Amino acid sequence: MNVEPVVVAMVCAIEMLDHATEEQADSSFAVEVQTTMGEYLNELTHDDLREFCDILVRIADQRATDDPLIAEYCRRMAAGYSTRG
Repeated sequence: MNVEPVVVAMVCAIEMLDHATEEQADSSFAVEVQTTMGEYLNELTHDDLREFCDILVRIADQRATDDPLIAEYCRRMAAGYSTRG
């Protein structure tokens, strides 16, 4: 199974919530959604977390030119999670 589209969708959702106006999404709801996503990601094993970070970096490399904001989010997430493993 190619999980990259799922990871891109998740990163896009996080980015959209980060940049949403109050009219688009209540800020407390946005934080709650992002917290829930993070809690599930924190359940990854050490090996799975390392693979997830590798996937994030690969996606960032692939999208650096065409979608630099998503690439930036992927790199930031990979850096944040790589310090936890």
